[in-house]
Amino acid sequence: MLWNQNIDPTKDPAKKPFLLWRPFVAAWQWLVPPTVAHRDRQSPLARWIATFVIVSICTTLVVVGIIYAQPIKNSIKNMRAERLVKEARRMAENGQMINAVMQAQEAYQKAPESLDAIRLNFEYFTLMKRDTALYFYDKLKERDALTSADKQLYVRSLINLGKPKEASKALEELMRVEQPGEALMKLAEEVWGQREQNKPLLNVLRNYTQIHPEDKDSALRLAKVQISSGNPTEVGQGMETLWNLADQDDTLGLQTLEYINSLPSLTPEDINRLISRLKTHPKGDHRHYVTALQREVRQFPHRKKEIVTTAADKYRDKKRDQLLPFIRWLVEESEPLQILAILPEEEAKTHQGLLENYLNALTMLNRFGDVERLVNDPKIKDVLDPTTVAMFKAHLAYVLKKPAEELRSKLIAAKDMAEVNGRYPALLRIAQYGEDRGHFDIAEDAYRLTIRAAQRASAPPRIEREAYTGLIKACEANQNTETLLQATQAAVTRWPDDTSYVERNLYVSLLVGKNTELALRNAQKLLQIQPKDDQRKLAVALAHLRLQDIQQAVSYLQYMDLNQLSEGQRAVFASIARSGGFREEAAGVIKAINPKAHMLPEEKRCFERALAP
Repeated sequence: MLWNQNIDPTKDPAKKPFLLWRPFVAAWQWLVPPTVAHRDRQSPLARWIATFVIVSICTTLVVVGIIYAQPIKNSIKNMRAERLVKEARRMAENGQMINAVMQAQEAYQKAPESLDAIRLNFEYFTLMKRDTALYFYDKLKERDALTSADKQLYVRSLINLGKPKEASKALEELMRVEQPGEALMKLAEEVWGQREQNKPLLNVLRNYTQIHPEDKDSALRLAKVQISSGNPTEVGQGMETLWNLADQDDTLGLQTLEYINSLPSLTPEDINRLISRLKTHPKGDHRHYVTALQREVRQFPHRKKEIVTTAADKYRDKKRDQLLPFIRWLVEESEPLQILAILPEEEAKTHQGLLENYLNALTMLNRFGDVERLVNDPKIKDVLDPTTVAMFKAHLAYVLKKPAEELRSKLIAAKDMAEVNGRYPALLRIAQYGEDRGHFDIAEDAYRLTIRAAQRASAPPRIEREAYTGLIKACEANQNTETLLQATQAAVTRWPDDTSYVERNLYVSLLVGKNTELALRNAQKLLQIQPKDDQRKLAVALAHLRLQDIQQAVSYLQYMDLNQLSEGQRAVFASIARSGGFREEAAGVIKAINPKAHMLPEEKRCFERALAP
């Protein structure tokens, strides 16, 4: 009776635990009595077992803590390092490279064993061309954590550190075990890209293709390297491989045809074969057919009329996107009548690309009334974008010989419209259009906007290069030395290895007298590379003149071909010669210069100084 009664008067006997939980509850209460009454009824055996279980659990926790304390600490450090690594990469994407490098170093200091931190520092120190990159590479190698990208980055770091032999050896070992992908091939071209150095690349690719004959992509890469080698035997083998691949009806065959079409020189037999294959390849579209027509017209110019007429009959029933490549080609071939024959006006007004080329055809035929009618048509606003409409209105103002102010206002309107829409191709065309027609201030502004829009849109580098080149020309035409200096400095910052930009920046810096000593050192380095370059000689002479070393400046004027200099540079030459006491020689040079020639203000002052009695 005492054992059956409820010893906990506060507990409701009707409320019992869930059936499956009852054994666990009973065991727990046997080891850890919930009340004093339970504790009084606990047997000595239960007390010993409970004590043993508690001591075992505490001992286990202490042992586990001792064993896993360091891994837990490392994992916490790695988590913090991962956050820093992500933050560093975000900074790098936003252009904050210095902060990103500092963040990466902090991540490594907090967690020296973090692979992410080691790898990120390896990347950054490789970009900075520091030998510290090799230390982080060794750390990855010790941890056996090297990936294919790490090995490629190691080769690049060796190149940056001026160790071409080690880079070549490392790349050769890498290509023996790695499939030659696109990134690896680009790296190989950097290391072995020169004609006299691409033998290792050929050997590695040839061995790989022999082991893996099913890998057609690698066969195409081998053929490309053979073509670029310049060796007649290799070129012949490469062309044979290319045609074997081009005969296939898959996507790779079409890519091979596109590469063959990009080659600068082909035999007449290869051209005929290319034309036929481009027209009949199953994967080809209308762009490839038009490419074949371009090749055919260049190959057989006497048959141009026949080729155009036959193709026009083929495309007469095509619509919109299928018709666009052919219409664009007819514009390039100056065949406006064929365009009007196969493209009705109403159909042209339904497609932007067709309408632009239709308007170009009308412009070629001097049908400016029809162009003006279409441009002002309210329905056209739904087809053509505002920038294109504004450009056509500006062109109409030019061809209709409207007042210059009207042309300028419409060019500015087109420029503003293109800036709002962020269209860098349109901005570049507007800049070139304004430059060709003498509106250099508009061109200069449009070139600057083109550079900004291209950078925001991550446009191809070619666009930026064209814009910078045009910007420098426009600044020269505007005779604004300060903006010219800023433009050349920006171009050198963007392309530090482009000697044409570097030379122009040095010359303008010396004209205005900025950073003379640094400019002199850089000009002397360039002159050492090409000792007979007359423009570099003039830059060094001008630097010495700025430093009041007249005798040294005059020594660089000897044996110079003045035909290689602009009229403004000749004026600088004459001014230096006159300062050195060679008055007659300076007078002879000045007489040959047109006083109304286009010069920078500093060059004009040199001209006046040399002309003064």
